Amino acid sequence: MVNANEDSALLCAWTKPDQSLASKGEIIAVIETSKATIDLEAEDTGYIHIFVHAGTQVMVGEIVGALCDKPDEVPERPLSKYGLQNDRSVERKVTKKAELAAAKAGLDMKRIQIEIPGAESITEADIIAYMEQHGAGQSIAEGGGCDLVDDSYPRNRQQRLLIIGGGLGAVQVLDSLCRIEHQRATAIVDDTPDLVGKTLMGVPILGGQEAIEVLFKKNLFDAAVVSVSTSIAFRQRMDNMLRQVNIPMANIIDPSARVQRNAVLGVGNVILAYCHIGACTSIGNGNFFSPYVDVEHHCSVGDFCTFGPGVMMSSLVKIGARVKFGTGIFIEPKLVVGSDSIIGSGAILTSDIPHNSIVKTKINYSIRSRD
Repeated sequence: MVNANEDSALLCAWTKPDQSLASKGEIIAVIETSKATIDLEAEDTGYIHIFVHAGTQVMVGEIVGALCDKPDEVPERPLSKYGLQNDRSVERKVTKKAELAAAKAGLDMKRIQIEIPGAESITEADIIAYMEQHGAGQSIAEGGGCDLVDDSYPRNRQQRLLIIGGGLGAVQVLDSLCRIEHQRATAIVDDTPDLVGKTLMGVPILGGQEAIEVLFKKNLFDAAVVSVSTSIAFRQRMDNMLRQVNIPMANIIDPSARVQRNAVLGVGNVILAYCHIGACTSIGNGNFFSPYVDVEHHCSVGDFCTFGPGVMMSSLVKIGARVKFGTGIFIEPKLVVGSDSIIGSGAILTSDIPHNSIVKTKINYSIRSRD
């Protein structure tokens, strides 16, 4: 069952091909949330008709396929409430002054088309009212004021960071930054409209992805870091976007973490509390290490991998790119874990894992009343 706090999940894989016969109770797909990997079972016997391809992020409750009596049926996909959202994005005329005001504030015109009510054209007054409603400060919209210390001593100031993502991952990143002397967060961006204008641990949320380049040009931050750990695709997409506009990425390393001699790190990595990066290891770009991850000596980790708490690897292990690890995993020495794989919680790896694999350990336990 999907956690009540989840609003989306990743459709990792279909275990049976399109139009194949599935028996009642048979596992036909694997779905991954931020906390667990879930098997999707056929509710009845029938032929599978796939609506959503594997690797797609879907909303909870979204219809991803159908079971039919015949393999050659062409079922019509029911229109869910998520599909209706596209009907709201009807293009309206936007005045030139409104365009300039929106661009100056770093607002996305597609979002404005949806969120500003009415059927008439969008004016400058509409943009100003929208910013006031969402708490966008005038000083921020105008580029902010002069900092009497930072602007006078730019060479010696702390590295100012933009946090991409205002969710639970951002809380972890900000918690580490509270103890890091040479870095601090100055702004957050998040695509959730209700968060814009609010603060997270005192750091203002100034807009969505569309505001990143504008904020950088206004000199509000020096480098960026992605706090979202649950979506590898999002981390990679943000990395590509930042590279295209020449915005640097930073590493966040909690002071309690240990990075040993001759370890080589790329950029955009988040290494949280009590992690251990062993001697002579190689870490790529855009990885997220939850607390208590142990990467032993002479291991290598590719790009855009995410590790849940308590992943322990022995020496000389090689991890490919875009691998997602659950919680409490042990990896024997000299093993290779192929790219684009998912390693479920509790796994003990004793042999190589091929590319694009899903590893799931069956753990049985019983629960009974103490009475």
